[in-house]
Amino acid sequence: MMASDRTLWLLIATAFLMLIVPGVALFYGGMVRKKNSVNTMGLPLVALVMASLVWLVMGDAVIDGTIAGVILGHAGSESAIVLAHGMMAAALALALVVGGIVERIRLSFFLVFGFAWLLLVYGPIAHWLWGGGWLSGLGSLDFAGGAVIHISAGVTALVAAVMVGPRKGYGRVEMMPHHLPLSFCGAGLMWVGWFGFSAGQSSTPITTATSAFVAIQLSGITAALTWMAVEWLQRDKPTALGMASGAVAGLVAITPAAGYVEPLSALVIGLGAGGLCYMVVNFVKPILGYDDSLDVFGMHGVGGTWGMIATGLFASTAANPDGSDGLFYGYPYQLFAQLVAVLAVWAYAAGMTFLIIKTVRGDLDPRVDDETEIVGLDLRQHGEKGYT
Repeated sequence: MMASDRTLWLLIATAFLMLIVPGVALFYGGMVRKKNSVNTMGLPLVALVMASLVWLVMGDAVIDGTIAGVILGHAGSESAIVLAHGMMAAALALALVVGGIVERIRLSFFLVFGFAWLLLVYGPIAHWLWGGGWLSGLGSLDFAGGAVIHISAGVTALVAAVMVGPRKGYGRVEMMPHHLPLSFCGAGLMWVGWFGFSAGQSSTPITTATSAFVAIQLSGITAALTWMAVEWLQRDKPTALGMASGAVAGLVAITPAAGYVEPLSALVIGLGAGGLCYMVVNFVKPILGYDDSLDVFGMHGVGGTWGMIATGLFASTAANPDGSDGLFYGYPYQLFAQLVAVLAVWAYAAGMTFLIIKTVRGDLDPRVDDETEIVGLDLRQHGEKGYT
C-alpha cells in the first residue's frame, strides 16, 4: 500500500474509532437514572478531552518513553495519524472506566484521577504490549487492546467502585435504565467504531485488516445470540438490552485476537464471551455485592481476559503469517505468554488504581454529598436537566 493510501486508510480508521466515545456516552447515558443522564454522558467526553490533551502534549512518549513522538512535531505525517489513533484508544479506555463509578462520582475528582490514570496506568501497560515493552518481548499478543484497553479499564472500574462505595440505596432501591433507545444507539455506534481498531494498526496489511473485520463481526453477533439464549433460558424472556450487552461483550473479547484468528475461532470466542460475561454480570456480581454501576468489569474486564486467553488458544499463522500459532495449533508457549500478560495487567492496573485513589482522596473526596446524590448530579454539578 502506498504511503498516501495508508495515511488515508488510517484517517478513516481513526474517524471510525472516535465514534466509540460518543457511542459509550449514549450507551451509558441510557442505562442510568434520568437525574444523572447528563453527567453520565458528559464524563466520557471529559475523558476524550483529557486523553487528547495528554497525547497533544506528550504524544507517544506516554507509550514509548521518548520525546521523539510529540504530535505537534509530526503534523501532516503518517506518524501524526498513528498518534491520533492512539489518542482515541486512550480516550476509550478512560471513558469505559466511567461506567463503574457513575451516579456518585465528583467531577473534580474524576479530572485529577483521569490524568493520573492515563499517565501511570494506561501508558505503562500500552508500552508493555504496544511500545516494545517486556510483554511484547515475551511474545504476548494484543491486536487492538484486549489487555491495554479493556482489562485495564475493567479492573480499574472494579477497584474504583469498591473504594468509592455503592450508590445510596444500592440493592434496595430500583435503579432501572431510564432510556433504552439511547443505549441501543450507543451500542450501534460502538459496533461501527470497533472496525476502526482493526484498520488503524499502522503496520497491518490490508489482508489482515480485512480478516479482522470479519472476526469482529462474527464475534459480536455470536455473543449477542449467546447472551439472548442464556437470558431466555433463565428468565423466560430475552431483552433487547441483553442482546446489545452481548454484542459489546463479543466485540471486547475479539479485540486482542481479531488480527490473529480465523472465522471459526472468532465464532467460538464470541460464544464464550456471551456466556462468561452474562454469568459474571448476573450471578457473580450479586453474590459479591460490589456496585459496578454499568458492569464495566463484567463486560470489559472479563471479556478482555477471555479474549487474551482465547488468543493464546486460537491464534493461527494461517490467519496472520506475522502472528503466532496458539495452543490448539501446536504452540503452547503462546498461551503462557497470554496468561502472563493477563496476570501482569490485572495486578498492575488494580495496584496502581488503588494507590492513585488512595492518594487523591486524601485531599479530594471522590463522592458527591448525600443531597447531591439524592437530587441528581445533573442539577447539582452542572445546573442542567436531561429532560424538561
